[in-house]
Amino acid sequence: MFRSLCVVAAVFFASVAFGQTPRTIARPPAQPPPNTDSAAADGYAPIPEWLGQTRAPHPAKVAAVHVETFATGLAGAFAFHFLPDGRIILSERPGRIRIVSKDGSVSDPVGGLPPTLFAAGGQGLFDVVPDRQFAKTRVLYLTYTVLPNGKLPDPPQRSPGALTVASSRLSADDRRLEDVKVLLECDGTGGRLVQARDGSLLITSAVPEGRGITSTDWPQPQHLDSDMGKVLRINTDGSVPNDNPFVGRAGARPEIFALGFRDDQGIAIHPRTGALWLSEHGPRGGDEINIVDKGKNYGFPEISYGHDYSGRPLNNDRTAAPGMEQPAYFWTPDIGPAGITFYTGALFPAWQGDLFVSALAGRNLVRLVLSGDRVVGEERLLVDLKQRIRGVEQGPDGALYVLTDGNDGKILKLTPKEQLAGHQR
Repeated sequence: MFRSLCVVAAVFFASVAFGQTPRTIARPPAQPPPNTDSAAADGYAPIPEWLGQTRAPHPAKVAAVHVETFATGLAGAFAFHFLPDGRIILSERPGRIRIVSKDGSVSDPVGGLPPTLFAAGGQGLFDVVPDRQFAKTRVLYLTYTVLPNGKLPDPPQRSPGALTVASSRLSADDRRLEDVKVLLECDGTGGRLVQARDGSLLITSAVPEGRGITSTDWPQPQHLDSDMGKVLRINTDGSVPNDNPFVGRAGARPEIFALGFRDDQGIAIHPRTGALWLSEHGPRGGDEINIVDKGKNYGFPEISYGHDYSGRPLNNDRTAAPGMEQPAYFWTPDIGPAGITFYTGALFPAWQGDLFVSALAGRNLVRLVLSGDRVVGEERLLVDLKQRIRGVEQGPDGALYVLTDGNDGKILKLTPKEQLAGHQR
């Protein structure tokens, strides 16, 4: 087994990248967020780079939707994915993997998770993704946080855990993980994972974030010697692909695929182009959808369409800079985008090729209508439920499945509402 090692200390070092001087940056202390910082909308409406980059019009083609509850009893669920046989494998952030049968019944937790997994304060188990050959290999890829050196730092810190990526096998009886192998350890947090068409693994890695944290105090997304604020790419054995953009560059982590992200919480492969699409939380506004290219810089915290939680502008409200990519779409005020998926099923012809975005703060499901790489329409679904939406996936039956957030979480199933003589019934 190959193993890519990043810095895994509670205090880490941001060193030379793009000519910057090394400096030690500690994770934020554990005090409660100050009362002066707010995530409330402040009326900030930055000018987009092109018409339709934000606030796209309501689409002309819509579909009537029937919503039913498919599964209940979920606690802290973070992500879910369909297995080849139509069942669902689901991760709960406190450190549980469950399997949801085709009738919606939820299993007891799967055993064998690494004992080093650290779950507290928004950290824990993130993604559990089946390999594309799962039917033959039963391989799963995990992303989760661990404590550097195996213990809590003193004094305490916010988000003390660091991201780990591992592979494992699901036992033949579906009851436990076997042969867990660490593939990558790094200094970031979060961790959505998707397998690219070439078989490599693409992983998101965020900076510690939240109210009370000033964005410009965290320059690591611009530093090539840190995995924070990046999309990472490794092979399924943990080795680094030779064609990664910074392989062989002095002072650069070879697993970095793209840089300049804050809190990248959704990831999907475009079904037609194979391009990587990503959702990203801004601080107070400036949530984004990005189309991620190898070696490109997506700007944070040098440019942003949001403000800090305090209401202060980031870098004098600079939203564009040479050498930094623009988001395909952004929102102000923020919606809290999480899991994303493209719809390719037959049940909803009006949705063909559209991107669906889970919204936590927005408490809805966002449908983005695309023309090529441009957004030409936006629709909000499930608004009446007033539920934080954590994830969305297309099922093998063509229905859209939606994961609600929190300790009373559910998986909802969206199918077309029947029509009779032009009237809904």
